[in-house]
Amino acid sequence: MSLNEKQEPTLSDPSGGPWSICQGASNHKPLDTQIGGSHYKDLSIQPLEYIHANNLPYCEANIVKYITRWKSKNGLQDLEKVKHYVDLLIQLEGLK
Repeated sequence: MSLNEKQEPTLSDPSGGPWSICQGASNHKPLDTQIGGSHYKDLSIQPLEYIHANNLPYCEANIVKYITRWKSKNGLQDLEKVKHYVDLLIQLEGLK
């Protein structure tokens, strides 16, 4: 490699490059980790898994997400979000 060529660091870059903080990331399973609470981790299937498996579009995905977590996270606020996304979906589908 010449001096002008730049080598991108790998996930296990021992040089301390920007990816060095991710060492051991190959063993990391994102579905086993939740940032900001535990309202999905104790479910038999996480909303993200269901959404991904069924290829749900944005509004439908948010409806699934908020209806699944309302009791364990934001209560009535999450139910209001469900209602908002249902109303958005009705409006957008009516425009077709």
